[in-house]
Amino acid sequence: MTRKTRHEIFIHAILIILVIVLAFPVFFALVTSTLSFQESYEYPPKLIPGDQFTNNLKEAWDRVNIGRLFFNSTLISVVVAIVKTILALLAAFAYTHFKFHGQGLLFSLCMITQMLPLPVRIIPTYQLMATFNWINSYYALMVPFFASTTGLLLFRQFYLTVPEDLPDAARVDGASPMRYF
Repeated sequence: MTRKTRHEIFIHAILIILVIVLAFPVFFALVTSTLSFQESYEYPPKLIPGDQFTNNLKEAWDRVNIGRLFFNSTLISVVVAIVKTILALLAAFAYTHFKFHGQGLLFSLCMITQMLPLPVRIIPTYQLMATFNWINSYYALMVPFFASTTGLLLFRQFYLTVPEDLPDAARVDGASPMRYF
């Protein structure tokens, strides 16, 4: 066995162990969903699926209204993805195609916000949502995610790769900036 083969076997063994460790909680959650309430709290825990899956699923659906929760998650995800993409595209286009005072400073400030951890932003965001009376509303779940600077950075980098000749050619043909956007 060559040295390279031993190294590959070692790497694969580590990866297999890592997959097992990371997949175990998901497996355990699936097995627990098939057990009755009493069985799920027994010690030692069972690792063999039970026969209560359909009953548990029906009870969860009736008790928690999963349909409404699924609708809420889907609505919020779709709206945030669409609005975030549109705003990031427009902002990145403005940063790359228009020159204005403080452009570099403003972009740097936007990028600095990525360095603020979420716990630092939670309380001010909550206070702002309370000021707007948006607590327990869709707005409080969507609006804070509209202004993501990650999308701005990615789309700006893309626009910087577009040759200057394309917008110039569009301008010569009479296109406005929004037209060649």
